[in-house]
Amino acid sequence: MGIIIKASQLNKDVLEKTTTPIILGSYPAKVARLIEDVKYETFNLNIKLAEALLKIPQKQRAERANDEIMKIVSKCDKPIFLENYEMLFDPRYNVDAIRVFVHLSRRQKLIIKWCGSIIEDSLEYATLEHKDYRRFRIEDYDITCVI
Repeated sequence: MGIIIKASQLNKDVLEKTTTPIILGSYPAKVARLIEDVKYETFNLNIKLAEALLKIPQKQRAERANDEIMKIVSKCDKPIFLENYEMLFDPRYNVDAIRVFVHLSRRQKLIIKWCGSIIEDSLEYATLEHKDYRRFRIEDYDITCVI
């Protein structure tokens, strides 16, 4: 399902017509200008999610994290450029970050600046020795990865 494209293939038309999340493994200046030209709003999910979860009893946070993410993003009326979202990988919340991105992209156009690595056919977050390490096979998700 997921596809991998080169940064040189990313253009205004792709950004405006996409219905799937675009995950940037590469972020050259050309891509930064393109995102700015198409008016994507830089969005810090970490801060908004932390504020929302603090209002919820600690024992309920894991089960409510996905719902809170959806509420937060639904308030944004512009296409989103997501840079700060590392909380999604916290094992306490049991969130499949890529699946969240797919669901969010059904409501909003979404570009994610990947904070991990793209290795062959997978997205990786952290390294094996970290408790928050995750590996996502690109083909398992309806996403576009830019290398």
